[in-house]
Amino acid sequence: MKTPFALFVCGTALLVASPALAQDDYGDDTDLPDTAADIFSGPHIELSAGLDHVGFKSYKDIDPTQNFSTFKTGAVYGGALGYDTPLTEHLTIGVEFGLTTSSVKYTNPALTAGAFNASQINVGRDLSFGLRLGYAFSKKTQVFAKLAYTNTHFGVSGTDGSEVIYDSIASNGARVGIGVEQHFTRALYVKLEYDRSQYGSGPYNYLRTTPDASYFDLRNSRDQLLASVGVRF
Repeated sequence: MKTPFALFVCGTALLVASPALAQDDYGDDTDLPDTAADIFSGPHIELSAGLDHVGFKSYKDIDPTQNFSTFKTGAVYGGALGYDTPLTEHLTIGVEFGLTTSSVKYTNPALTAGAFNASQINVGRDLSFGLRLGYAFSKKTQVFAKLAYTNTHFGVSGTDGSEVIYDSIASNGARVGIGVEQHFTRALYVKLEYDRSQYGSGPYNYLRTTPDASYFDLRNSRDQLLASVGVRF
C-alpha cells in the first residue's frame, strides 16, 4: 500500500524543486487575474492515467478455507471535470466529478474442487464526486486536498469446477486525496495526485442456483497514483 504514496512524494518533490516550474510569471502577465487563487479558479477538465493498487478481502459464510486477503496492482485511466472558486488570495474551494476504469483483477489460485468459490474478481468503472480545497503558493503552483464519495463496480465470477456464474455489485465508499497542480500557461496544467479509498461491504450472493456456501462478502480498499493533464477555462 505504501508504493503509490512513496511515488507521489517523489514526484511532488521533483515538481516543486524544478527551477523552471518555480517561476511565478508567464512573461507578459498584464492580462492575468489579480491573485494566485484566481488562476486556479473556474471550470476545468482533465485526462488522467496512473497506478491502481486494490486490496481484496473475502469472507465466506460456510467454508473459511476459501477466505482470501490480497492486493493486486494495475493501470487506471479516465478523467474529471470540476469548478473552483477563490476564498482568499491563496485559498480555493471547488467540486469535482471523476470517471475512471481499471485493469486490476484477482484470480483465485486455491479453488476447492466440487465447492462453489469465487474464481475471479474484476475492478470496473469508478464514479466519484466530492469537494476540493486548494492553496496556491504562486500563480503557477497549487497544492490541494480532497474528500469524495466513490462508487466502484466490481464483477465476480464463481465456479465449482464445471459451472461458471457471474455476478456484480457497485460498492460505495469514501475517498481522500492530496496533490499538486502546476500551470505551464494560463490554461494548461499538469497534476500529480495520491488517493486512498475505502469501500463498504459488498455481498455477492449465488443462492439462486447454488448451495448456501456460495455467498461472498467482499471488502475492498485501493490506493491510486494519478498523473493528469488539464485545461482551465
